[in-house]
Amino acid sequence: MRDQQDIMPFYARRTYRLLTGVFGVFLAAVGLFVVLFSGSLTALRVAAGIALLVLGGNMALAAYGAKESWLSRLGPLP
Repeated sequence: MRDQQDIMPFYARRTYRLLTGVFGVFLAAVGLFVVLFSGSLTALRVAAGIALLVLGGNMALAAYGAKESWLSRLGPLP
């Protein structure tokens, strides 16, 4: 018989969820900081800040719900 640990996907494991949640909150905080406290609001800064905020929020929510986040679906990057 297979063990419960073998059946559980990698994104549902406790350590992965904890690290993903912490990194997601960090990314969301950086995105919020870029949008709110950047000196001059250019389109590139606003777009980058919103992208970081959305991706970080998705990572935190995915970690909370034991789902796979958008960034983890990209696969291994070179």
